[in-house]
Amino acid sequence: MGIIESFLATNGPCLTSDVSDFLVQTHGVAPATARKRVSRAIEGANPAIMKLKGVTFPRKARFIYLPQDFGSPYYWRALENALLNSKSVLGLAVIALRDRDGIMPINHFRIACGSPLKQAKHLSPDTVIERLRAANLIDTLLVSGMGECVVLAQADGYYELNASDFQPRLVTERILLTAVADWLRKLGMASYDRVLTRDGKNLPTVGTFAWDLTAPSYLAPMLRFKKDGEGKNGFVACDVLLGKAVDAAAIRPFIHKCQTLRQLRNISPCLQIFVADRYTNDAFRLAKQAGVIPATPATLFGREVAEGLEELTQVLRRAAASIIDVDAFADLFKRFNKIEGAAIQLRGTLFEFLVADIARKSMGPTNVTMNRIFKNELGTAEADVVAVRENHRVVMIECKGYSPYAQIPDNYFTRWLQHNIPVCFKSAKSHLDWQNLPVHFEFWATGSLSAESLALYEEAKAKIKPTRYTIELKLAPDVLSQAKQTADKNLIQVIEKHYMRADPKIASTKIYSLIEDEVL
Repeated sequence: MGIIESFLATNGPCLTSDVSDFLVQTHGVAPATARKRVSRAIEGANPAIMKLKGVTFPRKARFIYLPQDFGSPYYWRALENALLNSKSVLGLAVIALRDRDGIMPINHFRIACGSPLKQAKHLSPDTVIERLRAANLIDTLLVSGMGECVVLAQADGYYELNASDFQPRLVTERILLTAVADWLRKLGMASYDRVLTRDGKNLPTVGTFAWDLTAPSYLAPMLRFKKDGEGKNGFVACDVLLGKAVDAAAIRPFIHKCQTLRQLRNISPCLQIFVADRYTNDAFRLAKQAGVIPATPATLFGREVAEGLEELTQVLRRAAASIIDVDAFADLFKRFNKIEGAAIQLRGTLFEFLVADIARKSMGPTNVTMNRIFKNELGTAEADVVAVRENHRVVMIECKGYSPYAQIPDNYFTRWLQHNIPVCFKSAKSHLDWQNLPVHFEFWATGSLSAESLALYEEAKAKIKPTRYTIELKLAPDVLSQAKQTADKNLIQVIEKHYMRADPKIASTKIYSLIEDEVL
């Protein structure tokens, strides 16, 4: 083993400039000779030494490593440090991705990477993606339940196999953003009906940057007045990261974004908030020095909500493993009931896990997956639950876990019939293992449907050839009946307690037009 290879084996991945300095300081090699020796090693003289392609560093340095170190934790840490020390936005992007378990929906990456969507002399998030892909550091792929994602390079199938480990954080962060939005509205810090979050149709933006949450603010300190006396509103912008202690490196992409925004001309004051479970001392100090608010769920909403968010992540992970805790479900609904919109999201998310468990336990030997994405020339659609019984049939279930007093919007049901089913059916018939199996689509709803949606269902069911595929509607009483087939007392109790009216016979015969917000 040569000197350079031995150095990498001992010290791990590094820049060629670090190796050159080692040769000069330890072995007395002249600087020019050291640089030439390292250059020959990485240009093919030593095939055991690999170099990172597509990314260069100051003084024409390259990032080098041994093949067995690629993708290891110290590989990423060394690369992040090298990129950060060179003040590269590519380093900020890699850090943002690493601190989110190596996977983010692509729109979330555009928010978290620290780069402006479009600004002169700055790399856009899409350009950052292109450069990191060229260097084989990241990739983009469709992941069940998460859509198109940016991911750190891993073995094929890694993220799909582990999707259930990543989804709970996203769900919990969505509830957190709902709570932040409610907090801003109640305090009057933001315009009530103009709070936007990352899960909406368009990315929330302030200036040239995207954020997890934005809202215009008309508080006096946030206003700027023009010469004619007309006031110009300021903004509130917030990013979130749950599930870890945020360290100094993890908060740098956010701070970079905040500081770059302030350098823009004609930008009104912007109150910038970062919310995480906890911070290291260095991260907290950096945030305060940068003039941003390092908040936690506990400081914003109190311990009850903070503990509820932590509990939610664990409940979702247990639910994914078919462990249904009746008391935990009840506790979550109690904790989030006072936050406008949170209980609605929670009810819908938990319902999908319940349906998956019902399918797993009541349909015989069945392979059940959640949030499977199908894409073809007809478009893209997601099946909430897919249950496949080998050599028997494929069942795809759309889940709408509403309050039993609420009505499912007509457009949701129409889209399922007219878009999701055609896309999913076409994909099923091109699937190697499913193409010869019957395909059945079901719509499970604990709320009611309008007369128009019911008529549309009956019309579609009459027209569809059973030899092609079949459809079925299951409202709350049918869902409970299917749950009872599992003989799982916990599962049945959760359905009865949180998704059924007090008298299910009444719920099955009447159409309720109350909207869920009014009830909750």
